[in-house]
Amino acid sequence: MMEAVRPHAKGLVELAAPGVDVRRFTPSPDGWQHNGYLLCVCRLAEPRKGLRRLIKAYAHMVDVDPSVPDLVLAGRGQLSTSDSSLIVQLGLSHRVRIQSDVPPERLPALYRGASVFVQASHEEGFGMSALEAMSCGVPVVATDTDGTRMSIRSGETGWLVAQGPDEDGVVQALATRTLQTLSADGAAMSERARRHVLDYFSSERSISTFIAVYGHITSDAWLGTDVKT
Repeated sequence: MMEAVRPHAKGLVELAAPGVDVRRFTPSPDGWQHNGYLLCVCRLAEPRKGLRRLIKAYAHMVDVDPSVPDLVLAGRGQLSTSDSSLIVQLGLSHRVRIQSDVPPERLPALYRGASVFVQASHEEGFGMSALEAMSCGVPVVATDTDGTRMSIRSGETGWLVAQGPDEDGVVQALATRTLQTLSADGAAMSERARRHVLDYFSSERSISTFIAVYGHITSDAWLGTDVKT
């Protein structure tokens, strides 16, 4: 959208991402929860969120390492019948927990209890839930989308998994990167994830971008008048 608007906007186009309330979404006082559950927060019935391949990835994780933490699927709405059936079919009913219509006030605690936030979306415009998780010090393993590419630094605050026609390859890569985060990368990524949100995606950072742009467009130089900011 920014690239589409830029040629028509007198050269002044700034991207101000939605800000995260970093005072509300804070890490656990006990630090990174290496034994915490795996978590995905999204619209549970939305096919674009890729929950079907996330469930398959989790089944692969369990096959590789039976001690892998449980998976929590949380968010608005109800899980689709087909995804619920897949959980049963794969023998994961006792390991996948569904939390429907989680109230907003419960979200910070839900994030803090997680070890890794896993997002398997086919597409994301931005993806606030991943940033909220990172603000809580939770590393993110996510498929590569326009949104996650902007918010996640692969190899630093989490991992981006390439998408393509090979769905089995995407599923396996999600599983591999999540297990890697649990076993080796998680603690360092937790600290970097929190710092990344503080530096680039806090509410204060977002608001400061708006203020700077409004200040510029109401300046004498922009308007050619004697208007003061």
